[in-house]
Amino acid sequence: MKKTSIYILLSYGLAWFIWIGLWLAGVQLGQPLSLLGSTLGMWIPALAYGILRKINPDKYRLDAGFALNFKKDWKYYLLAMWGPALLNLLGMALYFVIFRNQFSLQFPVIKQMLEEAGGSLVISPALLASLQVISAVTYAPLLNTFFALGEEIGWRGYLYPTLRQQYSVVQAHLITGLIWSLWHLPINLQGYNFGLTYWGYPWLGVLAMFIFCFSIGILLSWIMEKTGSIWAPALLHGAINACAGLGILFQNPTHQALAMRILGPSPVGLLSGLPLLLLALAILQKERKQKNELR
Repeated sequence: MKKTSIYILLSYGLAWFIWIGLWLAGVQLGQPLSLLGSTLGMWIPALAYGILRKINPDKYRLDAGFALNFKKDWKYYLLAMWGPALLNLLGMALYFVIFRNQFSLQFPVIKQMLEEAGGSLVISPALLASLQVISAVTYAPLLNTFFALGEEIGWRGYLYPTLRQQYSVVQAHLITGLIWSLWHLPINLQGYNFGLTYWGYPWLGVLAMFIFCFSIGILLSWIMEKTGSIWAPALLHGAINACAGLGILFQNPTHQALAMRILGPSPVGLLSGLPLLLLALAILQKERKQKNELR
């Protein structure tokens, strides 16, 4: 546990130094410096691993490689590419079926963003929304893969397999999900994912982030074990980031809707994240059953 604790402290310390430093400096989410800080933060888990690996290469090893065996594992890479979009669609549908008054095909969020930026409506919001959807299922997951790779090297390549050596599958996923979710705490307290006006701020947001990280962590570990490559969970992670905000494009940005962001329509929400959670639990149950049969 000592080497794991050192890794966790280093990952937290480096990322929090950046995020809290920007926060204290008055840099708001969405500003260029904040975006740069978020990008750098995603590579901190890999940086922390690299530092410790350099100091003690025998104790710090990855459980997956960087080789791409697409010919053998192509179906898993396609699943990583488009699976998150399908889960996100299911979550959006569940949310908007229950809260129908929040759904709009006029794309008011895009209109609001254009107005705040001082832009004109020369290009229709519907066209911009369509381009956003197309990018989320084509090139955006591939671009995001290179940013998500930094987290996956640390959390899936090193942390989860190390915890798995000492704990059960369920316990290892719970601990990894807790560590990963609390790692985001400084930016979540600033409004990342849910804003600042949602019900139960900030504790309900901490819970929602834990459930999301626990759920998606199971899928990421599963696809890494199936392929043996760190690129597979990085692609899946990148695809999640690419489509996570699509539901908000269809939402009326009323005060009530902003207060309900804790529920959805992003897959991080407690309600719209249910398809993701259910799939993760099904995979977890199947893995436990297979391991029990091998005993």
